[in-house]
Amino acid sequence: MLRLLIISSLIFVCMASLQPSNAHDGNPHISPGKSKADSQEACVEPTDVMRKEHYLFLLHQRDETVVNGIRTKNHSLANCIDCHVSYDEKGKAIPINAEGQFCQDCHVKTATNITCFSCHAAEPRYPNHEKTMSKDELKEISKIAKRIKDE
Repeated sequence: MLRLLIISSLIFVCMASLQPSNAHDGNPHISPGKSKADSQEACVEPTDVMRKEHYLFLLHQRDETVVNGIRTKNHSLANCIDCHVSYDEKGKAIPINAEGQFCQDCHVKTATNITCFSCHAAEPRYPNHEKTMSKDELKEISKIAKRIKDE
């Protein structure tokens, strides 16, 4: 029985590795709204790599940040959200895991769960804050950020 299980597992791994490098339908992602990524020519890694292995970059970044205290923007979830979140016609951020949005759209197509947003925010921390906050509110945020940085 164990031998059959091992053989079945090996066959599954071999078949999974034979899948084409582009697991999607080949069409560009078109989410309602506009995002920063719409104007970019490339992501932080090649698109075909990011489509299949983005979670590995995120897990590695998580370990570097949480375990080793190393914070970088290159593969951070916050940076991904900042670039890929879309904004509606009023300039309000649309949660990246909302129906039809960047993360949700692909995860539905591939039948995978998004667990990131059970803890992390699905919108930038300060989306278009220059337009939605008063100058006094922006000054207050700057003061708080400076105080935290100095502590």
